[in-house]
Amino acid sequence: MPIDPSRGFVAFPRGLTDWEWYSEPNTARLFFHLLLTANWQEKQWQGITIKPGQLVTSQSQLAKQLNLSVMQVRTALKHLEQTNYITVKTGPKYSLITLNCYDLIQEGNRRITGKQQAGNNNLTIKTMKTIRESSAAAPPPPDRPTTSPLVSEFEQDIGKLSASGKRELTEYADRLGEELARVILRKCIDAGAHRWAYVRKAMIEAETQGCKSAEEYRMTNPTGAGRNKRVDRETPSGNDFLKNAGRRRPLTKKKEGPDVPKL
Repeated sequence: MPIDPSRGFVAFPRGLTDWEWYSEPNTARLFFHLLLTANWQEKQWQGITIKPGQLVTSQSQLAKQLNLSVMQVRTALKHLEQTNYITVKTGPKYSLITLNCYDLIQEGNRRITGKQQAGNNNLTIKTMKTIRESSAAAPPPPDRPTTSPLVSEFEQDIGKLSASGKRELTEYADRLGEELARVILRKCIDAGAHRWAYVRKAMIEAETQGCKSAEEYRMTNPTGAGRNKRVDRETPSGNDFLKNAGRRRPLTKKKEGPDVPKL
């Protein structure tokens, strides 16, 4: 499909090759995609104002557009958000993403459109320097432990967790929030979970349901709902095998060979 020039252009400075995320394929690709798809003029959408440099989208939509997994999109968005290149405001069905460097890129476009070719090289250096300084001035993300405290709870109540399992559980705790992830984990433990796959499925279901808090999760998944719930009885049930063993008829071995008819 040929490129349609009627939709306008976005100028990328040459200094972009020195950008901190340039060598991280998924993060760089997502950033370029956001630049190319962001609104270039103000518009209204379902009662909210979408300003230039903003776009309404979702992780699943971005994953489909870029042929990435939702997990890869989440990681790339987190990279850009933590380094202050974007701001993400998440809603129940969509996210409003703001490109914090959009005005700088647009300034470069305006100068290029004005045919100030002589100043393009200086503009490139200045633009990238400003973007880097903006990122450096952003407050660093708070220090977090390498693994979530939930890993210890998992290993204490369920069993040993692999390195990949520890990483995944920590990522779920980061995305869902420590409180919500803990509620999900405790529910799995109460249900008799004995491996990470069971807990991972519950985490995925919570994300699919769009749960944003522990209270919302409890309302969506009330106690007693679900399958494989463990039941501890003080006395055996009526169907207990050992208790009823005495009432069973002894097994008899069937005679081999053809039956001989009686005369």
